[in-house]
Amino acid sequence: MKSNSNNLLRREWMKGFKKSAGIVVFSLSILFPLHLFSDTLKIATDEWCPYDCLPGQNDGKVGYLGDLLVETMKARGHKVEFVEVNYTRGLELVREGKLDGTMACFREEAPDFIFPDFPLGKSNSTFFTLKYSSWKYSGTQSLKQAKMIGVIDGYDYVDPTVMEYLNAKPNNVLAMKGEKPLERLLEMLISGRITTIIEDKSVLEYKITQMGKVDLVKVSGVTDSVIDVFASFSPKKKNSKEYAKILSEETIKMRKDGRLQLLLDKYGIKDWQSK
Repeated sequence: MKSNSNNLLRREWMKGFKKSAGIVVFSLSILFPLHLFSDTLKIATDEWCPYDCLPGQNDGKVGYLGDLLVETMKARGHKVEFVEVNYTRGLELVREGKLDGTMACFREEAPDFIFPDFPLGKSNSTFFTLKYSSWKYSGTQSLKQAKMIGVIDGYDYVDPTVMEYLNAKPNNVLAMKGEKPLERLLEMLISGRITTIIEDKSVLEYKITQMGKVDLVKVSGVTDSVIDVFASFSPKKKNSKEYAKILSEETIKMRKDGRLQLLLDKYGIKDWQSK
């Protein structure tokens, strides 16, 4: 009889404990939202300023997309850590799930990645020459007429006409490898060793301003192809869709309250939607 009575008391106590525990968990979920249990995202970064900047080369700046990732993820309790890696290798590491995402890429380069609801920039390849140069881009024939065209090895310049010419590996194309390739190409342009450089307009203008040589170059042609720029997340990571959702939702908030333009002002650029 004593044993049965003890069992009954034990069952009643367990019911009360489970109920109390449930109340405690529910209360904690109100006081401490789940997003406060934060992740640290590891994001691949390469030098493509102002979209994606290596802080060691840019007075600590990580690029407007880097700043945007930091701000949007912080709003939901997450942290961001940038991993400096060659662009192509970075895509591989993200695809393999060894990194959480990449700061700036084209959807066409990584269609299997997880993307936010809208692009975070727009890019088109632009030709730059010295101020006094008479050369202008007007299609394949003008490319043939250039003494030397400077490009960065492995880059996709998007426009079919340009890429068809570059992929044929003509003798008048110099594909720069190694560290600081754009800076070295600009030095060669200024010294008169090459005719023109192809690069995203914002990227080249940012770099030439940084070098203090903005008065020496001009735009000498723009390709017809405009391509969207995205931050993106690994197809192998279970939280990637949630990160993409956060990036989309928080960017919209930042645009509405003006914080996005304040962020872009640090790099001297306008909101890509206003262009």
